[in-house]
Amino acid sequence: MDPAQLAQLETFCHALYNAKSEVERAQAHQTLLPLVQNPQCMPQLQFVLAHTSNPHALIFSATGLMKLITTHWTSVSDQQKEEMRNFLFDYLAKNGPDLYRSAPSGVSPVVRLLCRVIKLAWLEGPQFQNVTERVGQFLQSSPLHWVLGLEIYTDLTTDMQPSIGPSMSRFRRTALSFRDTALPPIFTIGMQTLQQVATGQITIGDKTEERRLMKQVLRLCCNCLSFDFMGTIPDETSDEQSTVMVPHSWNMLRDEGIPKLFFDLFSRSCTAQWPECAQLCLQCLVLLAALRRSFFQKEEDRTKLLASMMQGTTGVLAAKMGLQDTQCYHELCRLLGKINATHQLNELCASEQFQVWIEQVYSFSMDSLRHWEVMPNSKHYLLGFWAAMVSPVILLQDKAPKALEAYIQQITLAYIESRLFMAEASADPNNTADWDDPLQDEVLRAEQLDVLSNLGRCRYQETAQEILKHFEEVSRLGQAGQMNQAVFEKKMTWLVYMMGALVGGHASAKVSPASRADTDAAPTHVVNGELAGRIFRLVTVTDGQAVPSEGLELAYLYFLEQFRKVYIGEHAKQVVQQQVSERLATVLGLEDENAVLGLLINKIGNNLQQRFSLESVVKKTLALFHELAAGINIVHTSDRSPHLIVSGRLLLKNDMVKYILGNHASPQFGFLTHGLSYGKYRTMYYHTLGKLLFMDIRENKDAFEKFMEPQGHILNTLWQQSCQNPALLRQESCKGPLIGLCRDLRGIGLACASCEPYQMLFDWLVDNPKNPAASRVTLFSRALDVWWDDPEVTTPLLKFMSEFVYNKAQRISFDQSSPNGILLFREASTILITYGTRILQRTQFKDLYVEKYKGIGVSLDMFSHALHGNYTNFGVFELYSDSSLSKSMALALQMCLAIPLQELNAYLKALKPYYYFLELATRGHMSKVMELEPLMLTTLLQSIEEGLLSFETGVSMQCCAAVDNVISYFHIQAHNKSQNRTTPEQERVRRFLTEAPQCLQKILHLMFQLVMTGEFSSTWSISRPLLGLVLLHEQYFMQLKEQLVMSQIEERRAKLRGYFDDLMSGVENNLSTKNKDHFTRNLYNFAQVVRTLS
Repeated sequence: MDPAQLAQLETFCHALYNAKSEVERAQAHQTLLPLVQNPQCMPQLQFVLAHTSNPHALIFSATGLMKLITTHWTSVSDQQKEEMRNFLFDYLAKNGPDLYRSAPSGVSPVVRLLCRVIKLAWLEGPQFQNVTERVGQFLQSSPLHWVLGLEIYTDLTTDMQPSIGPSMSRFRRTALSFRDTALPPIFTIGMQTLQQVATGQITIGDKTEERRLMKQVLRLCCNCLSFDFMGTIPDETSDEQSTVMVPHSWNMLRDEGIPKLFFDLFSRSCTAQWPECAQLCLQCLVLLAALRRSFFQKEEDRTKLLASMMQGTTGVLAAKMGLQDTQCYHELCRLLGKINATHQLNELCASEQFQVWIEQVYSFSMDSLRHWEVMPNSKHYLLGFWAAMVSPVILLQDKAPKALEAYIQQITLAYIESRLFMAEASADPNNTADWDDPLQDEVLRAEQLDVLSNLGRCRYQETAQEILKHFEEVSRLGQAGQMNQAVFEKKMTWLVYMMGALVGGHASAKVSPASRADTDAAPTHVVNGELAGRIFRLVTVTDGQAVPSEGLELAYLYFLEQFRKVYIGEHAKQVVQQQVSERLATVLGLEDENAVLGLLINKIGNNLQQRFSLESVVKKTLALFHELAAGINIVHTSDRSPHLIVSGRLLLKNDMVKYILGNHASPQFGFLTHGLSYGKYRTMYYHTLGKLLFMDIRENKDAFEKFMEPQGHILNTLWQQSCQNPALLRQESCKGPLIGLCRDLRGIGLACASCEPYQMLFDWLVDNPKNPAASRVTLFSRALDVWWDDPEVTTPLLKFMSEFVYNKAQRISFDQSSPNGILLFREASTILITYGTRILQRTQFKDLYVEKYKGIGVSLDMFSHALHGNYTNFGVFELYSDSSLSKSMALALQMCLAIPLQELNAYLKALKPYYYFLELATRGHMSKVMELEPLMLTTLLQSIEEGLLSFETGVSMQCCAAVDNVISYFHIQAHNKSQNRTTPEQERVRRFLTEAPQCLQKILHLMFQLVMTGEFSSTWSISRPLLGLVLLHEQYFMQLKEQLVMSQIEERRAKLRGYFDDLMSGVENNLSTKNKDHFTRNLYNFAQVVRTLS
């Protein structure tokens, strides 16, 4: 590249990052893109990096090189790797300080590129691991060189962290090697530098450079402490690392002066007004507080660390140092939470500092709750601090510090008040504060209620009385019209949620011992009764209002869910002790426990009748109803004996439930006809009712017929129309009833958990088994014939059929002489052919996923259930020249072929049945699969090859099984020489292996890669097909072995060759189970030893 070309490229780079118009940027993008896509362009990018002084060209060339080497690392020669690494070190040593001054944004991309080269080459030899020697030269030069060296270390410790993705196993091994060799000296350098800064041994005249150095070294220490030492790749969505697993050899961390060092640096940063440095100090302290217990050989070392932490945090809290910075405030809350989480209460109490410390934390917490609007999410750590104290306080009773219980109680009350202030603020339409309202955020709300339910356990009765006072006051002001309606609703919503949280946590609440003065406190069942009584009275009032409050309705449902647990516990007492004086029903002024349950059911019934306009309320109501109907609760009574309570049986005694079962399709239940989008709720509703129905009627066919009358009426009407002329079903007036019928029947199907209920549903649909074509079940294939292009109809219809043919828990059990199994399969086959033929002919789609792939996914799911149902003898079809199996199998394979590979990956969630079907088809119907042209079979095998790399374990296992099925079939055909002539099946296998041998060879290559890198989770699953592939392609296996051996460095080749010899040791040329098991053992050993090479 000459200077003119370089200047032109710099112009394009400038336009890419600072274009004056979109046209200019697009042109620059089009010109530069090929450079970062072609690995042949690496030398050009390196030339740009070496010769440009333009910051944009520098950023472009560094990021481009990083992308190319990451993607094409295997095609980079060892010499190129060495040269690139040395070039980058020299480049930074020569130009780094100038870049910091003139174009600081250009430094980081070059540093990141160097770190990526080091990471990728790390396992390729010791010459790539001498990073501390090279960076050590930077640390002995100018201050800016020093900062640059620390930045290299910081970025390297970040990039070395293993992460989920391609080559995950290799990078994990890289990280663990880095942890053992380079990380300890890097951390030592970081800590020594910090100590030198703190003691004044390092003085830099320029404050900006000092700040930069301090920030860099603190970030480095933070990175080292937060390194994934165990290679477990923790969940990135959580900012909490529960325990820091530093190696035993990091002795300096046992020094009690280490926390003091960070607190001193925090103080210094606050004084100098360097907030980012102050935040990093606190982040390091959070990590130190989380050091694993076993790291300390002596308990006194751990005690000293705790004392140092307590002393430091007490000083920060007393002086309110740095807390005006929101990030410092957040980190301090985290630090307090972490200190408490990693130490037991008796350890905290044993410290001399405890009394002063807990007072400061209490004062800080109360102050924070008074200013609830400031950093509300950080309060979660503070509240968690106090909530975690509750269990030990209840456990230790009188041994716990006296003030602690009072502190927890005051925090609880302050928290309750803060939620009411929040309610008032969120009801104000002019409020523009930047905080999330937990009433609008389910996850946030659940976290906060969980904390309150824990806090409330400490002094349950007092807390409940306080909430009741607030409840009465808000009710009084609301009814007197002295409170804005929006404020009233928000406050009531919070109070109902908080009462629910209290009731939910009361089971393990503290019971006041007789020795205390407060023995006159009301028993918990009375408190629960008072809380529930207020709620039920409020429910009665609001149910009479025409316009519901969605927030309040959801709060009621939360309360009822919590109250359900209490009610079940109370019911268990009735079962065990018939004479119980402490009765919840008495407090509520009700006759018995059934009347208490009636309150819950009445609210459920009322919501389904009147609150159906609020979708979230319908969803939660049905979830609560299902939990009540299907729930099985194990309740431990006072004598500790467990009792099984099937709450569905309790429901069947209730009048409202009897009414719902008798009038389930009544127009009163408005949600049933509210709209097509509510379809999924119909399924859930009938699933719940089906559970109750089958629990009640057992095998009473008449009762089932009576229950199904509304659905029977719709089914008969639609079926009669289809008999006259199927085209009549296409009328818009038929669409809603048809969809509703499919949704309802799927719900009933889901409730059929055993043979008896399923047989009743089957007989109801297949009402004329001797003449199947005249049975009502044929309605669905006829409807599909006219509605095939409308996913609003096809999806629920196919889902119902998929459920109907699904033999879960062996519920489909027909008589030996019954043809029902064949009828069921043929109906599934008809549906598949009706839908599949049409959808494969259609070419125009507005939404490819909804209109095509979702339907194909459900169809394949249905057909897989029918194939795997074990109720059909498939040999009968061919024997009696019935083409339904061969036609449907051929069509299902065509549907698989109609999905391009990239679409299959993009819509994998919906298309998982694709792989399930291929496994079943190759397992029992390989002769049908082999009727495909070799090119088509190759396409299917390519998708299986791709599936082996899937992160979905189920998919990758099914792909292994499918390959094993194919290979086993090939072996059987190859060794089937009982007749002199060649069968058509053998001819097809021979043709495929002749025309497309590379297809299975690629799978063989991939499987060895997965085994050698440790990226496949089950050695057993991959060993079964791998043996067949090795025996089928012996010649290719020998070439592959040689290729893999030659890719190693000289001294490792003999070892790997030996490992391959051991792999095939004792393996015979057959696929018997004994031989496969022997190969599996060999492969397991091979996988273990081969990973020690890299």
